[in-house]
Amino acid sequence: MDRDKAWTVEAVAERLGVTPRTLHYYEEKGLIPEVPRTPGGHRVYDEDTIERIEHILRLKEALGYSLQEIRSILSTEDQLKAYRARIAEGREPEHNVQMLSESVRLLEDVVRHIDEKMLRLAAMREHYMDRLARIRARLEREEEATRAVGFRDQEDE
Repeated sequence: MDRDKAWTVEAVAERLGVTPRTLHYYEEKGLIPEVPRTPGGHRVYDEDTIERIEHILRLKEALGYSLQEIRSILSTEDQLKAYRARIAEGREPEHNVQMLSESVRLLEDVVRHIDEKMLRLAAMREHYMDRLARIRARLEREEEATRAVGFRDQEDE
């Protein structure tokens, strides 16, 4: 894929299955960096920005995260990226230890948040499975009653 290609808002919206308004909203809310514009004022997206939007959509769709939760995760990921860059610069080992320790803490927070969300989803699923079981049992009783009435009606004929 050509990483230097510039994509129009319409092309990105079609590629990702979202509306242009969604893309504008993500920019307004700071979820993606300010998108460069042509001299005519049209937005043009690069591959890195599109990948960030895809990541936002995965977090939203797969995990059901709110935009505030997504903002927090993206902030953590941006901070980790900055730490990686600073470590790659070859700073003093004590700075690396500090940044790596902070990276561990940040990632543990993200994992804990995902675990909490999964527990809430599991509890919600269990609730609906219980309801489903009760309704199925009721349906079965109602079907048996209907068959019994139908059988009696046939005997009376």
